[in-house]
Amino acid sequence: MDGILLKVASVMSRYAGKRIAVGVSGGRDSVCLLHAVLNCGAVDKADILVVHVNHCLRDSADSDELFVKEFCARNGLAFRAFRVDVYGECAKNGRTVEQAARDLRYGVFGALIGSGDVDAVLTAHHALDNAESVLMHLFRGAGLDGLCGMSAVDDERKLARPLINVFPREIDEYVKLNGLSYVTDETNFCDDADRNFIRLNVIPLIEKRYLGAVRAVNELAGECRDVCARLDAELDMSRIARDGDAVTIADDALDGALASRYVRRALGEFSLVDVTREQLHRAAALAHMRTGATVDMNNGVKATREYGRIALYIPRPECDTAVPLKTGANFLDGLAVDVARSDALPKNVARGCAVDLAALDGAVLRFRRDGDMFCPFGGKRKKLKQYFIDKKIEKRKRDRIPLICKGGEVLVVVGVEVSDGAKQTDKTVDKAVVTPRWRTV
Repeated sequence: MDGILLKVASVMSRYAGKRIAVGVSGGRDSVCLLHAVLNCGAVDKADILVVHVNHCLRDSADSDELFVKEFCARNGLAFRAFRVDVYGECAKNGRTVEQAARDLRYGVFGALIGSGDVDAVLTAHHALDNAESVLMHLFRGAGLDGLCGMSAVDDERKLARPLINVFPREIDEYVKLNGLSYVTDETNFCDDADRNFIRLNVIPLIEKRYLGAVRAVNELAGECRDVCARLDAELDMSRIARDGDAVTIADDALDGALASRYVRRALGEFSLVDVTREQLHRAAALAHMRTGATVDMNNGVKATREYGRIALYIPRPECDTAVPLKTGANFLDGLAVDVARSDALPKNVARGCAVDLAALDGAVLRFRRDGDMFCPFGGKRKKLKQYFIDKKIEKRKRDRIPLICKGGEVLVVVGVEVSDGAKQTDKTVDKAVVTPRWRTV
């Protein structure tokens, strides 16, 4: 018992005087963690917020929530419960129930940290959980990062796992000695989910032959974390950049032995887990492929070859809306385009989109469609697709550039160029400037 208190106190000492959330499902592990946090002497009770995420997957889910709420009431602890729609998340993103529940749970934790309600979140993951994660990642084809498992402290995400070096038998002893009651999730004994399959079938079989196998896996994970930290220290992080909703990696970072690590670090911006070694290699190989080549990652993330770099991004759903253009503010799928009367010409007439307002009469604001044509300022008429290629506008951006059109004729590529047919001339009477409220290209 003292061992658990010492391990929890060691981690909790980092958070003295800070507001801490403890994720509590009501199960054995999380009840053990909460009790140890309260009794380790390293944190004030007033600084603890107990968080329960109700996944609404079982008939007993509400009674579990009530159990945790009453535990907090008896012990004078602040309590907050969150209900999440796991099945809805599965339908929306094609995730398994296990993956969707995890994503939503960590979404709750991230929101609490992001809002400033708490400074860190504690979870009850222990040594067996860690071994399960490592084996699951290994079997799925993960790279070196997948073998790292979970650390006691994740400063980047502000997460802590004080029990990560504690084994289930130690938790059982602690719970028994302290007379702690807890709830039991019956789905833990069903091996449909990957993690349960490994816990119920794979690990017991391995431990019959190899005594201490779980401990060995945890020690390997610790060594892998050290190796990854050393490799990451060699990265030139200036080669990774943000470009709107995308994360880009310069081509020259993808030529050497650290290519996959650059991809892995860039993917961290999307909180991706379970990325396979094959996916990392395929993404890095894009640096040697034609512009526009694309590979799929996880969680809807795509990697695509651009001009001198690869970009990682999540495509937005297509929008077929066409909005009648008017003077003033125009809105299209969260983007704003202003059409303002003005006699003053911008310094760069083409990019500034100084237009003949009469030419825009009856036009609409929309995104590109097959067959669109465009005649650039002072240039020759061509397919809009070819225009984008000539301008070296990245493929992922083309579907999000607002256009002012009449039928299939593009009059203004907003933020990029006005057409020759809509430009201002010496004979223009009704002058205006079209301006996006962001920089498109």
